[in-house]
Amino acid sequence: MIDLFMPFRSFLKFENVCTDNNVFRMHYKFTVIILLIFTLLVTSKQFFGEPIHCMSESEKENDKDAVNSYCWIYGTYTLKSRLVGVEGKHMAYPGIGPSQSINDEQIRHTYYQWVCFVLLGQAAMFYTPRYLWKMWEGGRLKALASELANPIVTKDWSEYRRGELVAYLSYTNSYTHNMYALRYAFCEVLNVVNVIGQIFLLDLFLGGAFRNYGAAVAAFTHIPRVPNNFVDFSSVNPMDKFFPKLTKCWFRTYGPSGTLQLKDRLCVLPLNIVNEKIFIILWFWLIFLTLLSTAAVLFRILVFCLPPLRTFMIMGQLRHVKRRVVSKIVKNIGFGDWFIVHLLGKNMNPIIYKDLILELSKEFGNKPVTV
Repeated sequence: MIDLFMPFRSFLKFENVCTDNNVFRMHYKFTVIILLIFTLLVTSKQFFGEPIHCMSESEKENDKDAVNSYCWIYGTYTLKSRLVGVEGKHMAYPGIGPSQSINDEQIRHTYYQWVCFVLLGQAAMFYTPRYLWKMWEGGRLKALASELANPIVTKDWSEYRRGELVAYLSYTNSYTHNMYALRYAFCEVLNVVNVIGQIFLLDLFLGGAFRNYGAAVAAFTHIPRVPNNFVDFSSVNPMDKFFPKLTKCWFRTYGPSGTLQLKDRLCVLPLNIVNEKIFIILWFWLIFLTLLSTAAVLFRILVFCLPPLRTFMIMGQLRHVKRRVVSKIVKNIGFGDWFIVHLLGKNMNPIIYKDLILELSKEFGNKPVTV
């Protein structure tokens, strides 16, 4: 089973050049990894047995495989009226029992054959913003910070690279990185739109069950259970309701004389043991990721609008550098140029980065303040 997870090693590797932040990486690394792992768990039947097994009235019946295939393809159902009560008294199992009337409401379950495809599609959508940013970034930062992350300060830095970088940031490409920064901000917004859209997509996929699924499970686990001789109609386990392990299925066939015969079958869905855990984990993770990503976007807006905040962030990457030195740089460059400088601070030796900041401050020292 360990061999199944070997393709994910590439996602766990740390890149030589960092062009994003931790929140961004939660989308295209951690979330994509867990979605792909969930996809493997759902599709690996050999670890969880057959996805469905319908019980027959007699061991001599030769249509077991046909019934299993039919109920897997066309879906099963549970009865809403049999979700509450005492097991063994009011129903055989949650959702399983005789119909109380002709109009007894059925809860159809047809999602399970599509779970692996939905999870795989989600993984692709979570990676899309990363793909766009990687394409737009074009390896620019890697070219600028090449071989400058080494702990030992090389001779090339003091003789050549320092002047090259200072010229690039102060003269050659000054005020030309705004689109670069805006594209990154767009990808951050796209992450928020995507994660919110995933919540509604799963809610639609599960027939309105996902939106409040995690909250309902958390509430149910804290509801005190009543004695077995009483009926608690207020508490229904959401896992039993939306991911039943035992369901009903009608199989229609013709008898020897051509008369229509209806076979009522109980079907065991062992894969729902996995599905209910997958979707409860996804619910809490997507909610957490939505809040965190929204906060990251709001913070990005503040950074672009407030030069003092940009100054504070650069100072957080340095040691023993006065505020006026950094402030002089921030006042003379645009937010796109600041974004490049900030990313360089993540990918350079701290000593080299400090030297670069001091040199930039000297270059801007003889220039008039533009802001």
